[in-house]
Amino acid sequence: KPRIKRIDKVGNTAEIPHARTLQDFKSQRWIANRLFRLMGRGAFFWENPEETLGMGIFRGSSFFDLKDTAARIKSLEEFPKENIRTGKRLENLARREEDAGHNETACDYYFRASLFYVAAAWGIFDSEDKELIWLTEKIQSTFDKVIKYNWYPMEKVEIPFEGNFIPGILSLTPNRKRVPTIIFVPGMDLHKENGINYMNNPYVLRGMNCLAIDGPGQGESLVRKIWVDEENYGRAGKAAIDYLVKRPEVDPEKIGIQGVSMGTYWGPLIALHDPRVKALATYMSNEYTKDHILNETSPNFRLRFMWMAGNLTDEQFDKMAAKMTLEGRESQIKCPHIIFHGEFDHLTSTEEVFRYFNRLASEIKEFRIYENQYHGVYRFIDEITSMSADWLRDRLNGVPPKQKRRIVLVDWNKKEHPIDEEKIANGFSYLVPEEP
Repeated sequence: KPRIKRIDKVGNTAEIPHARTLQDFKSQRWIANRLFRLMGRGAFFWENPEETLGMGIFRGSSFFDLKDTAARIKSLEEFPKENIRTGKRLENLARREEDAGHNETACDYYFRASLFYVAAAWGIFDSEDKELIWLTEKIQSTFDKVIKYNWYPMEKVEIPFEGNFIPGILSLTPNRKRVPTIIFVPGMDLHKENGINYMNNPYVLRGMNCLAIDGPGQGESLVRKIWVDEENYGRAGKAAIDYLVKRPEVDPEKIGIQGVSMGTYWGPLIALHDPRVKALATYMSNEYTKDHILNETSPNFRLRFMWMAGNLTDEQFDKMAAKMTLEGRESQIKCPHIIFHGEFDHLTSTEEVFRYFNRLASEIKEFRIYENQYHGVYRFIDEITSMSADWLRDRLNGVPPKQKRRIVLVDWNKKEHPIDEEKIANGFSYLVPEEP
């Protein structure tokens, strides 16, 4: 059925039914283009451009690659082209170093190239789009070289799932001993290739394996037309655990989950489907209603998710989205759980996350609120990445926390402050207890 398939090349929409999402997208497109010219892709998100740049560097890109590419992009139409241009340049440099026998340098270039190919694919919402298929092949071919040359063992894996296969990247410790394993659950527009800095893998560095997946509605799975619905990501996670426990390198009693953004919904959903999940860490909150992301933000998020769900109509999609919440099921989550949350997250408020936290049946749980931060909590991504990996390792290895139930407010100097919980529950703006 006719629909918008790319946000960079909308084309003639006269034949597309004038549904709500189309109306929003068309009427706001001029605003999006002007904001994009000023702020780059960060215009669609919540953090300022400098924080978005910092996140890109932390995940493995070069400052200069990001700045130079952004400087060439003045409209949505230029976004795929200029990211491909940078990806090709980095891929050519990788081949040069590979030919010279400098495999470590080649690995880094190949990884950086793959990140730009992932970025180029961001605004294409059509599983049959020839450029998306080509980009998916480029992502795979460059990342294959990362797997080949990286300093620790890595494998591409295929996880049987309901008549198809979920693709994943399995990172193993160098000695391949039986150790704890983390399932990395990316957000709705992340891929298994770009959610982790594989050059500095925080889980392998701490003696753990890591399986990153493109679950239903994500990355490579979209080219395979594995659509997402309100519940099937939980079943996909269970299938991933079924695969992992058969691996000799995986301790089946020590499996944890790291969920990011929409992964803060999907990660706990896996825990609901499978009690073999023994620890859970999440950041960029999305646990409850999806009304915020699908109806209150840039319409490109709604447009993307309608594609991820199998090109649903507005009416079909709204019925599905209404079921996408953990509310009412929190008491079924019993494993240790840590939550990293931006104080002013537009997608799930602090009051909502506090309610979720309180209702968890987890005996060990921690809620960290980052002051004056938004959905991405980008300014603190270094702390969140290292602390969540440390926390997961400790819980999986049975190390007891100093405090079983903990809530803190973290200021810009990373200093922790106690929270007045009654103020959170009542929607107060200033959460620190009054000075005596």
